[in-house]
Amino acid sequence: MQFIRQDVVTEAEARQIGQFDIAFYGRDDLDDRSRHSAELTRAAARKHYRVQYDPAAYSLTIGDKVFKVDDLEAVFQQFRARSIVLDATTMEYPEILYVLSAYRRAAVRPRCGFFYVEPEGYRQKTSGSAIVPGNAFDLSEGFRGNLHLPPFSRMLSGTNKAHLVAFLGFEGDRLMRVLDADDGHFYERVSIVFGIPPFQPSWDLHALMANSSLLERKNTTVLYCGANSPRAAYNLLADAHAGLQAGKTNRLCVAPFGTKPMALGAALYRLDHEVLSPIYDHPVRKMDRTFGVHRRHWYEIDMAQ
Repeated sequence: MQFIRQDVVTEAEARQIGQFDIAFYGRDDLDDRSRHSAELTRAAARKHYRVQYDPAAYSLTIGDKVFKVDDLEAVFQQFRARSIVLDATTMEYPEILYVLSAYRRAAVRPRCGFFYVEPEGYRQKTSGSAIVPGNAFDLSEGFRGNLHLPPFSRMLSGTNKAHLVAFLGFEGDRLMRVLDADDGHFYERVSIVFGIPPFQPSWDLHALMANSSLLERKNTTVLYCGANSPRAAYNLLADAHAGLQAGKTNRLCVAPFGTKPMALGAALYRLDHEVLSPIYDHPVRKMDRTFGVHRRHWYEIDMAQ
């Protein structure tokens, strides 16, 4: 995997990125930035399709076609392209991972780009709620669970325990639910990763406070990488991979619960390294969870490298 571009672009520059064969986007009706980002993505391609993953049925819907995730080759066969662009703003982590994996199997891998649009801000909780750092934003209706993402999951056991690398954001209960359910059985080591530098001042403080209880856990390491940098997240996972022990901690897991650029880096690393096993809790995003449009990011990779 080779990173070609990782830039902040103006709206005019975004509209001059070039013409791709196919654009993929996710739910585009949540807020201002999702509408804007999906529109930019669609405008950059000759054809465009909405993508939705169903964690209960292990299926991926693209346009009006439904695919099982154990038959990703059929995705490429149905949607052949020499270049693709994904809207990382609106697509969830599993949707990005499955679409990229489908094209990774192609004999000639396509040119691949991504849009990500920052919000101006996040909606605060209602006035009746306690507003403190780490508890200021009400972002999700709930979580659909079903953490494993076949066929990318690897089995853990008493002799095959994992180093879990968790990229964190504003919802501190997400990782705590995972660790409480595990109860020390399989995650031998945990590294928690905060997006520093953040997109905007104070956002890192909200993430740190939301996850402050994790700082007291044994066998937990605190790491940092840029909130807007897939490359930094990719390199951080490479370091964790290199540090795997030959003994029982010989699995590497990732929880992409932080910013979408960090999740994108985690998806790209999984394409290159089968040792990585992703887990995801499938949040149900609240309507109007953010407001406004701030900076636009353009990422481009060479999948052939």
